[in-house]
Amino acid sequence: MKKDEERKEVTSDRARQHRRASERGIALILVLVLSAIGLIVMTTVLYVITMGTQISGSEKRYRTAHEAALGGIDVIRKIIQDQTNSLIPQVTIAYPNGSFVAKLGAADITGSGFKTAVSIDPLDDTTYDISVDLGNPVYRVYAKMVQKQQGNTNKGYKNVRIKTGVVPADPGMGEIHFTYYTMTILAQKASNPNERVRMDLVHIF
Repeated sequence: MKKDEERKEVTSDRARQHRRASERGIALILVLVLSAIGLIVMTTVLYVITMGTQISGSEKRYRTAHEAALGGIDVIRKIIQDQTNSLIPQVTIAYPNGSFVAKLGAADITGSGFKTAVSIDPLDDTTYDISVDLGNPVYRVYAKMVQKQQGNTNKGYKNVRIKTGVVPADPGMGEIHFTYYTMTILAQKASNPNERVRMDLVHIF
């Protein structure tokens, strides 16, 4: 009898130990599963935050380069209005090869040996007509005149630039001639060319 009772107790102890081991194994598996889920959630959150930061930074860099391009366009408009090399305080303007002023004075720039069909390459000053340095840190704006076309003659405008023939009764009326200048623009940060923007400009003068 005693041996049977001892055997039962040993079997019962083994069963209890087995149940405890099984419970511990299940608990360990649950902990591992929950840890994996938590890790996935945290990784996803960090990824979303990182991507949001990168997108926000890219948008900010683009807008800064875009603002620099607009500033360069204002300078170019001033030069077109002056019809010659212009000097603007605290703005560095370069006219490589004198091509910009030559284009201003040319009647037709498409067949005059100008490289109007070549894309702007900052490393090749023959591919652009003018460069303007703006701001701090410096953004450099490159521009090239790709087309120049005489517009139709309009009548009925004030502040006439060119009058020909018989002037109407109103001394402020006459013939005015507009010229359409088509420009391609590249603006980029001087210290990081990856921060850049390209755009086109049509200016009427």
